[in-house]
Amino acid sequence: MTTKHDFRAKNALVTGGATGIGKGCAAFLLRAGASVTIAGPDADALDAARSELARCRREEARLETILCDVTREDDVRAAVEIAAGGANLDIAVANAGTGYPAPILALDEEGWLLPFRVNVVGTAFCIKHAANVMRRHGGGSIVAISTVEAQRAPLFMAPYPVSKAGVDALVRCAARELAPLSIRVNGIRPGYVDTDSARAAFSEAMTRNCLDHTWIRRAGQPLDIARAVAFLVSEQAEWITGELLNVDGGFGVHDGEDFEYTARMVVGDEAVDDALGSSPRRS
Repeated sequence: MTTKHDFRAKNALVTGGATGIGKGCAAFLLRAGASVTIAGPDADALDAARSELARCRREEARLETILCDVTREDDVRAAVEIAAGGANLDIAVANAGTGYPAPILALDEEGWLLPFRVNVVGTAFCIKHAANVMRRHGGGSIVAISTVEAQRAPLFMAPYPVSKAGVDALVRCAARELAPLSIRVNGIRPGYVDTDSARAAFSEAMTRNCLDHTWIRRAGQPLDIARAVAFLVSEQAEWITGELLNVDGGFGVHDGEDFEYTARMVVGDEAVDDALGSSPRRS
């Protein structure tokens, strides 16, 4: 795979970079010439990802891994320092995240706090320490990975969308505060992305339901999210900050009323049947 982006001489950090969306973002940035540090809490996963990502790295670029629990500020500080390599951290992708499935009536304190520690506090630490390096070197770009579920109401998974809605608010607040320092902060809300973690968490029926409600009738891939990240951190997006971009195949767009009956009265059956034949409808 080739990329039109050129991130040579750029340093990037991707948290949660050993698997799924994070690994996809790391691979894309490496192919575009960036030096990339992937951070995560699982040493085995980091080692496996390093072996895979080494094939994406350009000769002049660094590929580093570091153990990092984003809820521990010292871990995040160390990851930023490694990624910057004594220079600037040009790109930070705050991707690490988690959920906690349970009915609200059964959730205990830890069920609420774990997603908030990882999703909100972990992202805030990433923004804080990335920005403290970026401000000394003329600026940079930060992208936080949220979810389209932050705008929805999933059943028995409240801590996840509630905490991710906090990430969305954090993006806007950070973008406002950091703009005078030439630091841009944006977010991406993925829809259903085909990753190992999604396959483990979703039943066949849940996956089918997601796809039935995705206008572009396929699952997302980590590459879809990586392309959006690359755009937001590139010079092409240099006047974009504080935005939350849905990358979801249309999954997050709320359905309106179905006016097929009225349309048939106005333009006739043939026109409507022709339109339905070329445009799959949501179930």
